[in-house]
Amino acid sequence: MDTLSLDFVYLESDPATKEPSASICIKCTGKQDYAGVKADKLLGAPCLSFIELDAEIRRLHAELDEIRARAKKKFYKAHAAAAGA
Repeated sequence: MDTLSLDFVYLESDPATKEPSASICIKCTGKQDYAGVKADKLLGAPCLSFIELDAEIRRLHAELDEIRARAKKKFYKAHAAAAGA
């Protein structure tokens, strides 16, 4: 079974801009396909500075917090329904 994790890809010279860039990615063990770095899927656009990368990380945090809140409601609602039955 493959294992997924978050990481980042840093390129000294992005092919599109010829400038350094970084992207958040999902890594999967055993796969290699982006600039020699194991990455299955990039999350968001390439960031051309640390400030852009930091903003992207904050955006992902906000999305994960929203997913956590929705999941919490679903699980507690299911638990309450099971306890009431």
